[in-house]
Amino acid sequence: MIFKVLLILFEIILSYLLQTSVFSNLTLADVVPDIFMILTASLGYISGKNTAAVTGFVSGMILDLTFGNLIGVYALMYTVIGYICGFSNRIYDNEDYTLPLFIIGSAEFLYNLMYFVLFHLLLGKVDIGYFMMRFLFPRVIYTVTVSIILYRLLNFNFNIFEKIDRKKRIKRGEVIEYSGFDFVGRRGL
Repeated sequence: MIFKVLLILFEIILSYLLQTSVFSNLTLADVVPDIFMILTASLGYISGKNTAAVTGFVSGMILDLTFGNLIGVYALMYTVIGYICGFSNRIYDNEDYTLPLFIIGSAEFLYNLMYFVLFHLLLGKVDIGYFMMRFLFPRVIYTVTVSIILYRLLNFNFNIFEKIDRKKRIKRGEVIEYSGFDFVGRRGL
């Protein structure tokens, strides 16, 4: 458990460094991919609602403290999106790489709509067509493209720590829950 928390904190710090250093210099169509959204939505799919909500809150708070004018707006948006993405954990499949891309794209789309409402629409800027064509669609496409690589790394890290945690629980004599049958009909642990 403690290793999983430390891994997530390391991933948040690494995401912040990638967001502010590497990808801020790799702009396409004047947009950058949202690495924090990739992390939050991926952890929602892999780990569930609570992990994604906490990850989203910490990621959003880092953005609030770094770039935001109001503290808590980004934290609220990322927390809500992380919690919503966490519902997809029930259909988590270790081998599936297409559904997480759809989830990340949907989360980025929802985030950009929330951003438009909070930062543009409430200020009287109502040109949603321009916003969608100029910022929303390019950012969603760029984020999903980058998430092809980053999701695989996140999933790989999670699987390693799950195996370590499972071995520790078996060693302590804890009961491992039944998780169904695999494709050849053997009972899985």
